[in-house]
Amino acid sequence: MTIAEMIEKAWLMLIGLTVFGGALYLICFRDSYRWRYLGEFYQAPWRRPIETRYFQHAVMYGKGVASKSYNGLLTIGVHEHGLALSVIPPFSFFHKPLFIPYAEIKGWQQFWYLNSKSYELEFLSAPDVKLVMPASQVKWLREKSGGQMAVVSEPSPHRQRPNFWYAVIVVQGLMGIGLLAYLVLNGGNLSV
Repeated sequence: MTIAEMIEKAWLMLIGLTVFGGALYLICFRDSYRWRYLGEFYQAPWRRPIETRYFQHAVMYGKGVASKSYNGLLTIGVHEHGLALSVIPPFSFFHKPLFIPYAEIKGWQQFWYLNSKSYELEFLSAPDVKLVMPASQVKWLREKSGGQMAVVSEPSPHRQRPNFWYAVIVVQGLMGIGLLAYLVLNGGNLSV
């Protein structure tokens, strides 16, 4: 291999890594849009909480088209006067820690998860973004906060998650089960 070929390969590799890095940067930046919006009102350095739970779940929606799921990526800390949220590394790019006072939180029941009850939390200073958490997490937060969070067992006054997506999930599941049954009955042969 000549020096010119080595330089050409190094140059192409540099271009490829730059494009990959730039695309990854844009994806991470775009996915953190709602988190950064909340950060405008609630960004604060992470302080040692009274109690912490790691690898928790939440979905953020509103202010935009799609929702953002943080399944297993959140660290939740309970403080005397508020709730701390942080995304675990390496997913924490553009996700600076948040501290939300309990007085800023309102919550309602929400039908989001197929397999469990959930609650939608709204924040007074940032009402354009909602945070949906499993009911078990919200129950834990309410207990640890001494009931300072205003969460009611009534349906959300906001638009519910569209039932269309549940129908799509059910249809996909049925198609998968149908394909599996077809393969079992035909001995693994996909030909017609």
